[in-house]
Amino acid sequence: MLTLDRNDKDPIYFQIYRQFKEQIISGELKTGERLPATRALCQEYHLSRNTVLYAYQQLESEGFISSKVGSGFYVEEIPEFSHENDRVPIFFSSEKKEALTYDFRYGALEPNIYKTSAFRRSLKEAMNELESKANLANDEPSGLYGLREAISEYLLQARDMHVRPEQILITGGHHYSISLLQKILPEDIDTLYMEEPGHEDSFSTFLEEGFHIVSIPVDENGMRVEKIVSRNKAIAYVTPSHQFPLGAILPIGRRLSLLKWAKASRSYIIEDDYDASLRYKEQPIPSLFSLDRNQSVIYLGSFSKTLSPDLRISYIVLPADLDLHSFSGLISSPVSVLMQLTVEKYIRSGQYKRTIARIRNLLRKKHNKIISFFKECYGDTISLYGIGGGTHFVISLPVNMKQEEIIAFFAERDIAVYPTKNYYLQKEIAPEGLILIGYGGIPLDRLDEHLLHLKTVIDELIENKTA
Repeated sequence: MLTLDRNDKDPIYFQIYRQFKEQIISGELKTGERLPATRALCQEYHLSRNTVLYAYQQLESEGFISSKVGSGFYVEEIPEFSHENDRVPIFFSSEKKEALTYDFRYGALEPNIYKTSAFRRSLKEAMNELESKANLANDEPSGLYGLREAISEYLLQARDMHVRPEQILITGGHHYSISLLQKILPEDIDTLYMEEPGHEDSFSTFLEEGFHIVSIPVDENGMRVEKIVSRNKAIAYVTPSHQFPLGAILPIGRRLSLLKWAKASRSYIIEDDYDASLRYKEQPIPSLFSLDRNQSVIYLGSFSKTLSPDLRISYIVLPADLDLHSFSGLISSPVSVLMQLTVEKYIRSGQYKRTIARIRNLLRKKHNKIISFFKECYGDTISLYGIGGGTHFVISLPVNMKQEEIIAFFAERDIAVYPTKNYYLQKEIAPEGLILIGYGGIPLDRLDEHLLHLKTVIDELIENKTA
């Protein structure tokens, strides 16, 4: 596809840019077509990652391609160079599916942060501060220093993490964090060890970028670290404080073993701490990052479970020895200055800690009510995974049906429950009866009603399981 000449007067990145541009203009690369993954191109032509990224970014800045987080780069339609397109276009329906009455969706959060006077006050203060500025140039690509400083102070108190603001990157959600990490990680790493089941978005994003994914099974104690036997440099992606989606806590022995492996193989561990603040029995589990003495752990944090999912503000904490200056041209926080400043003021006011406490208390009531419901109604007939924290459970239904059939059975009766098969890299090993139910977005005063309808359908399902 490309002809690169290292003796050419033009640098390699410009040759890549020029040739892809010519292929787009000529119609050889058609609208909607995906460009090769950056890592695949690096491996094929023995290039550095930055070289390819600079070429792609130049094409994107000129409007020839666009990036989709977690998916890659795609050719944009160029009207002035229109060519016959023999590819079948893909259209997405703009019609919304009718919402089911009883929705156990994961990822929603019931408290509306925008209704609270404290958050609105922080927003107003941020607007007043920005109004007084002579200009609004965003010259901090890693995110506002004040917010990064506030996060570093919070992490010290809440997660026992000693980090400098310079180690923190403000990002626009989980997808964005994963995509950004692929630009920052050393180019000689192409293998990812991933929990199975695990975060679908994470392994699909790494797959799109050409990583070799090795699934590591989980048990009641989380990732089975002993299954990582290679001593080659790699990445291990883990959710140690609340394994997603099954909810196990990685014990100290396995944590130390994982850190020992990372040190010996010069590897990195991505610690996804997606809901560590939401523990309902014990204090939040200490972070893996806080145990690391060898600069091996990259920490992912988010405000989605403690403020609002629609804020889409996340952050990455990098090991101190990763030099951010060498990536400065590739990093640009997508979060508005207004919202960054608002969250900074909200944290510094002390309201953020109080908000976490309120949300934790509310979710604890829902969590306990659901556990009591299943225990009283089904005893040991139905297994419940994820006890102790978070905003969801995984339930194991004693029925001999395909997962798709179970989901459809509930939907036909106006209840939305969700599959877990998509969290398995190897779909064939996914248990058919494992269903995910979220409760974060269900108002407490409506939870009994939801559970009553859930019970009606579960009873019908179990009664008809042999039919």
